[in-house]
Amino acid sequence: MLFNHGATMQLDTNRCLNQQHNGVECSHCVSRCPGQALILANQQIYLIQERCLGCGLCFADCPTQVFSSSQWDETTIRSDVEEQGAKITQIFCGSHSAPYLSKEDKEKGAVQIPTCLSALSKGAWYELGLLTGVELRLDECHDCPLKSCIERVKFALETAMEWLEASGHTPDFTLIYTADKAKKRKKLQAVSSGLKVTSRRDLFLTLMGRKHQEQLKVQKGVPGREETKKRARINTLPDWQKRLEDSYSRHYQEGGNPAYWPFIQMSTECVNCGMCARYCPTQALKIRVEGKECIHFFTGGHCIDCRICMLSCPTRSILRDRLPNAAPYEEQSIFKASVGKCKLCEAETITSQDDLCYWCKEEPSPEDILSDVRQKLFGKFVQ
Repeated sequence: MLFNHGATMQLDTNRCLNQQHNGVECSHCVSRCPGQALILANQQIYLIQERCLGCGLCFADCPTQVFSSSQWDETTIRSDVEEQGAKITQIFCGSHSAPYLSKEDKEKGAVQIPTCLSALSKGAWYELGLLTGVELRLDECHDCPLKSCIERVKFALETAMEWLEASGHTPDFTLIYTADKAKKRKKLQAVSSGLKVTSRRDLFLTLMGRKHQEQLKVQKGVPGREETKKRARINTLPDWQKRLEDSYSRHYQEGGNPAYWPFIQMSTECVNCGMCARYCPTQALKIRVEGKECIHFFTGGHCIDCRICMLSCPTRSILRDRLPNAAPYEEQSIFKASVGKCKLCEAETITSQDDLCYWCKEEPSPEDILSDVRQKLFGKFVQ
């Protein structure tokens, strides 16, 4: 398989929630890796290449796209299926032997991807469901060391089907667990898909294990502290979710039942400190001040259920849920309150009698600070 022993895999740890936010404890990739090839230590993800089984599950499961590959590109699968133009398309993994034709299979398309089916994101299955009926060949998975990944494939399919129904389309997905013996021993002609279009030189270097060394030669030193700070606040919404927003909006039809999407509720304990919006990794939560009123906006389709908004809220004013949403990519106003200027730092804050923001109100007085310093220098009994 394409990713065996971590071949061609790349990790962008700046996108990892554990590295950006202490206490998030995201473990999607580590807990579900069938080869136990991923380790989380000191808020850092490490790949043990010798253990990598090549399933690609981390590609689809990571909420912020930490994992990528110089050779993998799931968008080519959609292009190949669209080019085939078949009413029904069989899709099978790189370890599956090519299925044989039966009388009913003559008009079917076929696509073989170079890794496990679990590498495809929920958004990719949604896009494929718009183009064709899908038959997943799982008839050889029972003997595969990656068979534990099948449950994640099912979960991705169920989510994609929910989105298809919500956007007014009828999903057509079939899981084939048992293959009938074909009388006509002619293999189904399949397109090998899922690879990036690359030059012959890059392909040769990758196969020879020299691509990584070539890339290291052109790097211009280690990024400085300022560059690291800039990268620390990047929008970590994965590419498949960006494509999903475009595809979902373009193909939306009236008549579907709203799907369940992440939702946030805010209580009146909110002090408009801004921490939730500041640390939201995908900018699903935003705060705007219009006149003398602050408004919190939330876009359910951009939320990755990371809980950072809850963890960063000092007053525990945020509750998370999943609710039916007919317009997941439209900003929704979830909280409004009158604001004024803090008399100390001039930050926008919820109107109060003392005219102080949350941080200035919680800040210790100079007398308390001096008292603490004296106690540390001369002992706790010194006044």
